[in-house]
Amino acid sequence: MDHNAFENVTASVKLVIWDLDETFWKGTLSEEGIQPIAAHIDMIKELVDRGIMCSICSKNDFDEAKAALEKLGIWDLFIFPHIQWSPKGQAIASMVKGMGLRDENVLFLDDNHLNLEEAQF
Repeated sequence: MDHNAFENVTASVKLVIWDLDETFWKGTLSEEGIQPIAAHIDMIKELVDRGIMCSICSKNDFDEAKAALEKLGIWDLFIFPHIQWSPKGQAIASMVKGMGLRDENVLFLDDNHLNLEEAQF
């Protein structure tokens, strides 16, 4: 993951929202399969240990994604996961509001610039 992506983070991060395909893991779950990225798995564990919440906003089949994350032993580390074929911007706004957080305390990680722009909007 490009560490320059974090240079604009100025507020205290309380929640990290992960996209899954080509962000959290290599590959696409519904197509060619996935390759876990050990550093990201370790990062999730470290964030949770530090009291920073982690969630998911991914366009995937919920049951398949849950099974993959359970196999990696980290499913229980994510709160309020949004895994469905719906727009991410609305889902993230709902998650942030439902958790009582401010936008500036949330970091969304996604490989698709259109999803990032939608979430920012």
